[in-house]
Amino acid sequence: MMPLVSAIIPLYNYEKYIEGSLNSILEQTFGDYEIIVVDDGSTDGSAGILRNYLNRIRYVYQDNSGHSAARNKGISQARGEYM
Repeated sequence: MMPLVSAIIPLYNYEKYIEGSLNSILEQTFGDYEIIVVDDGSTDGSAGILRNYLNRIRYVYQDNSGHSAARNKGISQARGEYM
């Protein structure tokens, strides 16, 4: 079944914030969504943090190409009606 909403998170070296961002989405009462995190070549500990969420997110890695490219990659992977 396709989700109604796709939450797309472009990520580059935000290990300090990614856990809070993901938890904020996961704690919503609305549940018809998917979370797509596009790691834009992070060199910090972001990928390690994301491993704890792999059963609840879709993780996409790409070589560093910039925020817009990461967002567009997430959009191309999205299945939701809204983003």
